Amino acid sequence: MSFWNYIKIKLFRNESGSLYFVPLLKFFFLLVFAGNYGLFRDEFYYIECSKHLAWGYVDQPPLSLFILYVSRAVFGESILGIRILSYAVSCGTVFISGLIAREMGGKKFSQILTQVCVVFSPVVLGGGSIYSMNSFDVFFAASAFYTLVKLIRTENLKLWLVFGIISGIGLQNKLSFLFIGFGTAVSLLLTKNRKYFLTKEIYIGALIALIIFLPHLIWQIQNGFPTIEFMRNAAERKNVRLGFAEFFVVSMMEMNPLYIILLLAAGWFLFFDREGKRFSFLALTYLVVLTVFVLNHGKPYYMGILFPPMIAAGVVGADSFIERHLKRIGRIILLAILVPSFVIITPFAIPVLSIEGYIKYSETLGIKPPSQERLRSSILPQFFADRFGWKEMAEKAGKAYNKLTDAEKKNAVIFAQNYGEAGALNYYSKEFGLPERIYSPHNSYWFWGPPAMDEKTVAIIVGSNLKDNGEWFEEVGLSESHRNRYGMPYENVDIFICRKIKIPIKTAWRELKDFI
Repeated sequence: MSFWNYIKIKLFRNESGSLYFVPLLKFFFLLVFAGNYGLFRDEFYYIECSKHLAWGYVDQPPLSLFILYVSRAVFGESILGIRILSYAVSCGTVFISGLIAREMGGKKFSQILTQVCVVFSPVVLGGGSIYSMNSFDVFFAASAFYTLVKLIRTENLKLWLVFGIISGIGLQNKLSFLFIGFGTAVSLLLTKNRKYFLTKEIYIGALIALIIFLPHLIWQIQNGFPTIEFMRNAAERKNVRLGFAEFFVVSMMEMNPLYIILLLAAGWFLFFDREGKRFSFLALTYLVVLTVFVLNHGKPYYMGILFPPMIAAGVVGADSFIERHLKRIGRIILLAILVPSFVIITPFAIPVLSIEGYIKYSETLGIKPPSQERLRSSILPQFFADRFGWKEMAEKAGKAYNKLTDAEKKNAVIFAQNYGEAGALNYYSKEFGLPERIYSPHNSYWFWGPPAMDEKTVAIIVGSNLKDNGEWFEEVGLSESHRNRYGMPYENVDIFICRKIKIPIKTAWRELKDFI
C-alpha cells in the first residue's frame, strides 16, 4: 500500500479521520503567529521551576513542569522549544472536543463546527499559545468529560477507572480538578446518574485518582500547605472580586461573546431534548463550578475547563434544532453569526498583529479585555503586556552588576520582587553577564533561598524603592531605571546597589515571604 493511500484511508475513511484536520490547522496557526510578542512572564518562572523538580510548588502541582523539563531537554529554550508541547496539547483539546460532540450524537457538521468553535474560544486559543499548566488543564478536563459522556452513552462502568486515571493526572497538573470532581459529584446526585454511586467502579476510580495525586498531597503536608496560603492571598489581595452576573459576563468574554447562542442551545439540549437530557450533568456541573468560583473569588478564565464540553453540547443542540425546524438554511445562518466572531477575537487571543497594529485595532473596535487582577493596566491587556520589557530589564540589571568591582562580583547576589522579574533575569543571565542564580521571596522562589550573605555581600535589587531598601541595608544607591511603555506599569522599576545588610538574611527571608 502506498503512503498516500494509507493517508487517505486514515483521514477520509476512518471514523475519526476528518477530526484531525482542524487540530492540525490550529497547530500550524500557532507556529506562525504565537511567538510574535516574546515569552510571557509566567513562562520565565516555569522554566526555573523545571530546573528545580519537586513533587509540588507553591502555586501548582508538578506535572506541567516535568513536561517542560523534557521539552527543554529535547527542543531547547527558544520560544518554540518552550511552547511546542503546549501547542500540541492544545490541539489535542480541539480533537477531543470533536469526539465529545460525536458521543453526544452530533453528525460530521456538528463535530467539525465544535472543533472550530473551540479553536476560536479566546481562553483556549490564547491559553494554548503560551506554555502553562492551563493548556494541559483544559486538555485533561476535556478528556475527563469525554470519558463521562461515553460512559453514560455506553454504560461501560470500566470507564470510571479511566476517569479516575485522568483525574489523578489532572490533579498532578492543576487543582482545578478538585472543582471538576465536586461539580461532577453534585450534578450526578441531582440526576438519574446517581445510580453510579451504587457501583464499585466509581469508588475504585476515585481511589486511583487519590493514589496518583498522593505524592503532591504529601508534599503539601510536608511544606505546611503553601498552596492554600497562596490561594487565600490571591483571593484576598490580587483577584478582582466579581458578582455572579459580572463573573458570567467576563467568562463569556473568555469563551467568545457570541457563544451565548451555543450556551443557550446547550441548555435546551441538555435539559429538554430527548437525546440530550441524559447528559444534563454537564450543564449542572457548569453551574456548580461557576458558583464555586464566584464564591471563592476565582478568575473567570478558570471556567475554560468547562468550555469544550459545553461548546460541544451547544453545537450539537443547535444543529439538532436546525435539522428539525430550519433545515440547511439554519446552518448557513449559524455560520454567518459565528464566523465573524472568529476573525474579531483572534487578535485579542494571540499576537497576529504588530503591537502598534493591535493597539489601533483595539481602539477602533473600542474593545479592551477586562482585567482579572487588581493591577493598573498597560496600554495593552495584561496577557500581552507581560511579554514586554523583560530583556531590557535584564540588560539594565547587567549594567548595575557590571559597575561592581571584581571582588564585589564574587560575593554579589541579585534580588527581584516577583517570579516574573527573577525568571527573566535568570533567562537572560548569560547574555548580560549576570550570575546564574537570581533570588526572590515570591512563591516557589522563596523555597530556593535565601542566599548566603554577610556584611561584605553586595546586593543588586530590582524594584522596591530607596526607603524600603533602606530598612534592610545601610547603604542604598540608585543605579539604573527600567521603563517600557508596553509592559505592565508596576514593572517599570528602579535598580539599586545595596551594601551592608542590617538584618540576618534568614530572619529577613522569613519576613519577606510572599505567596500570591
